[in-house]
Amino acid sequence: MISAMKGAGITQVLGLLVIFSLLLACAPKAYISTIGSAKDISSVCLKRYGKIQNPLMDKFVESEIVKALRKSGVKVTTDCTDYTLEYHYGVTPKQMYVPRIVYGPSEAITFLAYRLEEGKAIPEIYTLVPPPTTYYYTDVETLYVHWINLRLKKKEHLLWTGEVSYESYSPDIRTSIPVIVKKLIPYLGKDTRKMIEVELR
Repeated sequence: MISAMKGAGITQVLGLLVIFSLLLACAPKAYISTIGSAKDISSVCLKRYGKIQNPLMDKFVESEIVKALRKSGVKVTTDCTDYTLEYHYGVTPKQMYVPRIVYGPSEAITFLAYRLEEGKAIPEIYTLVPPPTTYYYTDVETLYVHWINLRLKKKEHLLWTGEVSYESYSPDIRTSIPVIVKKLIPYLGKDTRKMIEVELR
């Protein structure tokens, strides 16, 4: 009895581990790519580059960058004679072609047939249910790529660039900016040498 209970407990634990692993695999991910390097970044002057479309959104994005920089130990200053960190962000729609399968209704067919029994033909009613009709088609879905790009300069000399992107079904970038900025800032001045994948939690 005790061994049976232990076995059931182990089975439950294994089941929970499998569910947890599946949840981790389904966690949303962002993609980071940086190139270049810089050392001893104690303070930066923050600037916007690119076309300014929404000054209020710029203030929101800038505040999130400032928070992430301070958390990483980098001070934000108005003195742009040393390091300048320029930022640009946006949302890019992306169409995806998704294969779909639709199973149509299956109608039962009723018919009369005869079977032989002791030399006599006995009528019987039979019902046949054929497999459902299957339809294949391609659907178009729109994903939105939320991205932010940073450029680190020293006296107009470009030292480092970094970009982080995240795909969402929503075009609203306000919910993703705090998360993706937090993921990119730790790579400031570092070269990833390739695009890397990070989980958003």
